This record gives sequence, C-alpha cells and structure tokens, in this order.
Amino acid sequence: MDLNYSDEQLLLKESAERFLKDRYDFEKRNKIIASETGFDAGIWSEMADLGWLALPFAEENGGLGGGAVEVSLIMEAIGRALVVEPYLASIILAGGLVEKLGSEDQKAEILGGLFAGTSRPALAHAERQTGFGLGNIAATTTKSGDGYAITGEKPLVPGGPFANIFLVSAKLDGSVKLFVIPADAAGLTQTEVKLVDGSRASDLVLDNVSLPASALFSAEADTLAEIEAAYDRVNAALASEAVGIMDALLDATVAYTKERVQFGKPLAAFQALQHRMAEMAVKCQEARGSALLATLSVDAPRMTRIRGVSGARAKIGKVSRSVAQEAIQLHGAMGFSEEMPIGAWFRRLYAIENTFGTTADHLKRYGEIIRDPAILSGSLLREPG
Repeated sequence: MDLNYSDEQLLLKESAERFLKDRYDFEKRNKIIASETGFDAGIWSEMADLGWLALPFAEENGGLGGGAVEVSLIMEAIGRALVVEPYLASIILAGGLVEKLGSEDQKAEILGGLFAGTSRPALAHAERQTGFGLGNIAATTTKSGDGYAITGEKPLVPGGPFANIFLVSAKLDGSVKLFVIPADAAGLTQTEVKLVDGSRASDLVLDNVSLPASALFSAEADTLAEIEAAYDRVNAALASEAVGIMDALLDATVAYTKERVQFGKPLAAFQALQHRMAEMAVKCQEARGSALLATLSVDAPRMTRIRGVSGARAKIGKVSRSVAQEAIQLHGAMGFSEEMPIGAWFRRLYAIENTFGTTADHLKRYGEIIRDPAILSGSLLREPG
C-alpha cells in the first residue's frame, strides 16, 4: 500500500495551509470568537469558493468526490489555525448524513446550499443520558395527521448557533430516525452555549414540533448504524485535527526555546529540554500514524472501522495531552497568555478529547473489539475472514 500523498493531495495540503495562514491568523481568530456571532461569514464563503465545502461529497450529488484523506488534510490545517467555523459539524457530520440518508429531493434542497455556503445543517442527536451509547435517546415522535410531532431535548449541538437546518434524531415506533427541522420552527427553542475552546454549541428544546411527512429521512434505512458511521468519520477527522494542533505546539515550543535566553544561552541549548522536545516529536509522529490508520479505516467494514478509529482516538487522547502539557511547561506562564496560541491549542485538544466520545470511551470500545482473536491477529486494514 502506497501511503504517500498524491500530487493533488499535496497541492490541497499546501493551499489549505497557505489560505489559513494568510486569512486566519491568531488575532483574526480571537476577534471572531469575541464577536457577537462567533462566526465569520466571509471566511465560510471563501471556503465554499475553494471547494472545501463540497470536497467530501460524491460528484453525482454535486460534490468534488474527495475522500477521507483529503478531509484529513483540511482538518490538520484547521487544527493548526484553530478554526471555529463549523466545518466538522456542518460538512462532515450533518452533511455526510444528508448524503447517506436523504432522498433525492432532500439532498438537492440541502446540499446545494451547503456547497454554496448559504446553508449550514447541524446534527442534534446526543442527549444528556446518551454518553457513548448512541441508541440511548429519549426524544419521541408521534404521528400527527399526515406528518409528525417531535418532543425532546438535545444539549450541546455542535454548530447549532450557525445552523439554519437541524437533523434531529427521535424514536419512531421504537427505532431511531432523523428528521429535518428548520431552525425557526415553531416549538423549537435554542440556547447558545460557549465552550471551553472558544467555539459555540446550542441547547435545543423541542416542544411538540410539528413536521410534514417529507421531513423524515429514509424510513427504511438503519439510521442508528449510519449515525455511528458518521460519528466515526468525525472522530477520524478529529484525530487529524489533533495532529495539526500537536505539530503546531511542537513548532511553537522549539521556536520559543531558541529565542528565550536563560543563564546566558537559549533554552534550546540545554540538553534536558532537548530531550523533552524530542519526546514531543516522537509523540507527534505516533499520533500521525494513528490518525492515518483512522482515516484509512472510515470506509472499512464496521469492526475494522472501530479498530482503526477508536484505537486512534484512544492513543491520540493520551499523547496529545502529554504534548500539550509539555508545551505549556516549556513556555512557562507565557503559555497561557492571550498573546500566544499555546493555551488555545491546549484547550482545543482538551475539547477534542471529550468530544464524540472520551478517551476512556474509545479505549473501552477498542478493547471490546480486539478481544476477538481473529480481529486482533488480522490485518489492520482488512476485515477478518
């Protein structure tokens, strides 16, 4: 298997890094999170013009036909730049589910606006009691004339404050289904929540929200299985985002220790600190290998996908915490100053470690899979026979 990037992938990587370096520096990012909206419509529109919003979607649906590797390259650049616009929530998660479960009419209506940057869907699935048991939801749907009525609560919906459409999960005849709900629907109440990393989410309350029959996504599909697969795509993307952040932390730490003088010479000249930065570099490479395995596993059969994705999230949760802590310690008090991005990278890694399953959740999920000797002894990228 050739694990080198193609020329087209290298061009995407370079252009993404260059665009965000030029248009999304740390000062710009701080202004965005301090703004009333916490979102830059101009940046989102430029992402649309660059093709990022259409990148992971099939050409027959109007997308560019990119795969998980292309998404991982974008996510690395997003991690380094600390982008708060909802690429993960609207494109990879909600948009991916629209493509998988939507009817032709639903896809035409939602994806066109998504690619153009004028529509931003958000998935509202997890509830307070859900944890990592994705089927544990209490929101309910009842038949109401020719349509449906939904009641329930959905806390911390990623991308919620920026969404004009919600994909809301609820039980219908004992099965989990998804429904399309406009953000301004009667009976839908939103409360914006600011998160530890500077991003924003929404707490939703649905009080007998009335919907037409056309709001239901694919009554025949195994919706819960598709949501699980979508979560795995998101977790692989988060792994790549974490790699981008870790590399940025290492680069910033090396640069700082070369500039900071103590006892008449740069900190980088002290052997003990060199060893610590070497350990950081090793952990960055470990994380990169794990993230690549997750990326290459997202389209594999379920058992192989879980092994690759949850194994990576468990590994990266551990090593990213170590790298972030070392970066803070080697910067000293400067690490948490508002003038430097070190603290912001640290907080984003903390958020990643507790988003779409904690490190402990993924370690448990991975452990349950590899108890099977056939899986443990099999190829990392091939379903056991």
